[in-house]
Amino acid sequence: MKKSAGFFMTVLSAAAAAVGAAAYFLNCRTNYFVNLGVNPVVMGCAIAAILCQVVYLAATRKGHALWSDVLAVLPPVLLMAAAITLAGTRVNGIAAIMTFENNAQNMADLTSAIVGIAACLIAAVAGMIAAFFDTVKE
Repeated sequence: MKKSAGFFMTVLSAAAAAVGAAAYFLNCRTNYFVNLGVNPVVMGCAIAAILCQVVYLAATRKGHALWSDVLAVLPPVLLMAAAITLAGTRVNGIAAIMTFENNAQNMADLTSAIVGIAACLIAAVAGMIAAFFDTVKE
């Protein structure tokens, strides 16, 4: 069985989702954002998306099942929910840092939030593209 473009895009999406989840988790530990804690929606959606992608890749290796089509579409939805929720929880902090609390430490804390949001969005787009392709060549 040869791997197709869908396989590589799904792996890219899962890797970007892992980077986004890790960046978010690190951001939750920074001095500026520590008081907000870890939002279970962001972490839950990111982890669920990664797990869905792993199950999808395993399912399509064994043959194409109808239910596996859901697993191709579900991760981008979960990743968009994670990105939107993450952006929503950080928007006030981003605005405050960019306007009147701009110093080196706060900008460093802001960087991990932006990386988390960007990685989740990249993962969602890669997952959307991957859903249009098969994971294995016949």
